[in-house]
Amino acid sequence: MRTQLNRRGISLIQLILLMPALLVLFLVTVAWIHQTMTFSSNIKKQQSQHQNLTRLASQFRRDVQRCQSISMVNEQQICLQNRDLTEINYTVNEHAIQFWQNAADGQRIRHDQFDLASGSITKFDDTELPDWVSLVISRLPSPNRFPKQPTSPSDQTSITELHIRSKPNRWGAHLLLDKESAQGGNDETTN
Repeated sequence: MRTQLNRRGISLIQLILLMPALLVLFLVTVAWIHQTMTFSSNIKKQQSQHQNLTRLASQFRRDVQRCQSISMVNEQQICLQNRDLTEINYTVNEHAIQFWQNAADGQRIRHDQFDLASGSITKFDDTELPDWVSLVISRLPSPNRFPKQPTSPSDQTSITELHIRSKPNRWGAHLLLDKESAQGGNDETTN
């Protein structure tokens, strides 16, 4: 007498039909994870770029406002002279702006580098000197953001990432008046 065993399992046909569905689900999951990681990496790069531009803007504005005179070497280099005879230089390299400060004896005091996004166009604008000097950083739009690009590079409009306009020697007159009044007050007390 044969006893029927109650076997449970998946037949070969069911397994063959299930495999492509699992493969599609796996591929969709891998693609989603890859897209998420790419997006996260791009956000980190943009955040780093924003922090560099914020640091550069703050430092450049402060240095220009404190300097006594400005000399433009070209659109890619600017030199700021302070009252204490220190000299501050900003130079544009390929994908960065180099900053260094030299003491009166020529010894380098500080040095820093502000990294820029690739494709950045940087220039110093002295057309409004002696009243104002500007630092302009712009970039052509990336093809991923704007799918319809103009046919020639001259037709492309650049996106301004940073435009700093600062007045040289902004507090110079106030500082001189404060020093003179302090010296005048000392002279009166000694008489």
